[in-house]
Amino acid sequence: MASDWPSDERGSPRSNLVRRRTRDGVLASAIALIAASEARGQSSTNVATVAVDAFGERVGSEQIGLYSEQQVRGFSLQESGNYRLDGAYFIRSANIVPLALDGTTIRVGINALGVDFPAPSGIVEYRLAAAAPGMWNEVEVSLRDYGGNAFLLRGSAATGDGALGAAYGVNIQNETGSDGQERRPRHYAFVPTWQPNDKFRLRGMFSADRFSSPGGGYGVVANGAELPPTPPHPRKFYPDWGLTSQLQLAGGVIARYAPTERIALQSSFVVTDLDRWRSDFTTLSLGPDGAGVATVTRGRPVGARSLAAETRLHWRVTDTQRLFGTVRWRRSRADFRPGAVVPLGFIDQEVGLTATPAPASLPDVAPTLDETRQVTAGLGYETTLPGSLWFRGAVLRTRYQKQVTPPGRPAQTNVDSPWLYDAAATFAPSGALTLFATTVRGLEESGTAPGNAANANEVLPAVIATQYEAGFRYRVSPTVTFISSLFEISKPTPGIDSQNVYRLVGQARHRGVEFSLVGRPTPSINVLSGLVLLDPARKGELIDRGVLIGRAAGVSSVTGLLNVTYQLSFLPGLSVDGQLTYNSKALVSARTGLYAPGYATFDLGARYVFKIADAPTTLRARIGNAFDAVNWNANRNETINRLQRRAFRVSLTTNFQ
Repeated sequence: MASDWPSDERGSPRSNLVRRRTRDGVLASAIALIAASEARGQSSTNVATVAVDAFGERVGSEQIGLYSEQQVRGFSLQESGNYRLDGAYFIRSANIVPLALDGTTIRVGINALGVDFPAPSGIVEYRLAAAAPGMWNEVEVSLRDYGGNAFLLRGSAATGDGALGAAYGVNIQNETGSDGQERRPRHYAFVPTWQPNDKFRLRGMFSADRFSSPGGGYGVVANGAELPPTPPHPRKFYPDWGLTSQLQLAGGVIARYAPTERIALQSSFVVTDLDRWRSDFTTLSLGPDGAGVATVTRGRPVGARSLAAETRLHWRVTDTQRLFGTVRWRRSRADFRPGAVVPLGFIDQEVGLTATPAPASLPDVAPTLDETRQVTAGLGYETTLPGSLWFRGAVLRTRYQKQVTPPGRPAQTNVDSPWLYDAAATFAPSGALTLFATTVRGLEESGTAPGNAANANEVLPAVIATQYEAGFRYRVSPTVTFISSLFEISKPTPGIDSQNVYRLVGQARHRGVEFSLVGRPTPSINVLSGLVLLDPARKGELIDRGVLIGRAAGVSSVTGLLNVTYQLSFLPGLSVDGQLTYNSKALVSARTGLYAPGYATFDLGARYVFKIADAPTTLRARIGNAFDAVNWNANRNETINRLQRRAFRVSLTTNFQ
């Protein structure tokens, strides 16, 4: 592949222009990726040493950062749909399993400048697993939290020149939750690659996620002016006959062609598909004494499928100017069938849920069909200006059509054709300091109604989101980087209204400041630390009338993280790590103004890398919530759940050829 291909993959050079503006971040990323590739296995990689900032990184089953796909700057990227797969645009109706990936990065702030046509709130960047020449395999057996277990096999095989190969994996997990509930994830992945020369590469991807959980899901709703006492774990808070059972599939192809050093093309087609055959959700409505009533929303079958295609163009006109463009197409279809509510009667959380007979099977009903079609075209320009200035700007025009067809009623169609844009500029007054400012206007999905809502699983309409941001990155030393940003994001936001319907209820305006300090102050110590101060405000008619509080539910105003890894000098291969996480109080219900208190947790771990018969082997042990902090955790859907109790996990991973 030509060296100047405009990849969105972390650490890949785009041009001399961007290399001069982002050399510090690229260098740190390259070092981290080299360390990960030398280990050749996800489980032997310390995710804290791979991350180039404190905002979110996942490698295998380990994740670190202030943000995740579930919440970034107070919003859910899982709902808004801001995803890239090896730089390709796609719509995620189903998960892509970690086995298919080398890792996942939450890209915000200055580290999002490497993404053409960015999106408000940030980008979830998936990096497909690679196949190196030869063959290698990784086998892992682990004892999971609270008595669960797991078996993993992943690896790759490729010809000696790397022209043809594939990465693959299988992961069988038998998990037990903090509450004693069993979960049975099954993950499968296959990622083939064909690269006959340095100008053309074709990659495929297949991902399957089979999941079942006896009992289904559950959540607690605080019924009163005070929170109920935190429940003892494990306890049974779901019926024996409840169930969640689903299959998520994802597949696609990505082709890249660079006929010259200045021109490159990429075309992609990605399909994601969800079949949820059963999804029962138990709601516990509890008073301050921990007693109340329980109901189960029995879920009928739900399906969702998204197809997305994109062709991107990169043209490096001169050494200091670049043109880029995109044409995107997507089609998403979801069928929604309302659930049926089954009262379970009285519950005392100290006792748990009493056994109840299984109700009769639900009769089939006609679904509500939700179909979205969208076509987008965009053009951008990037240039270096005199005086250590860099600028990039782009415009897009999209046609968004959404059609909802309730059973027995005429279809309702909404068509919108907004102009979208983004602009970014950097100024580097010195080799260590880079200032930046960005703005972006995008079209985002609003997600689906949660299981505790009266309209559970209903798909919400898309909205326009706008973000403004300014900040800087400072290289404290060659191995330590400090990043800070000020941001404001505004868009219509969903919530649960007074009728328990999840819908767009107002306007969100999130203002905040975030900090990240990451690197190695000494060769034996790695530090990853960050802090977010956030004002998640809400406006709208229901707020003006006093029906809802003007704050976002389930969002803390202060979030902090400190992770330190220490490599012991007296025993090569042994490292210990500790992580302190803090979340301030969070609103439980926008209707009552009730808050869950803030809390802090501490995790402790160790990793020992050695050899068994010349095979690199890693023994990893970790204690989560080591001091067994007990607290309620507030969720965005206005339910609460208890923090996971102290958990111990140990794994043994062996790599062999």
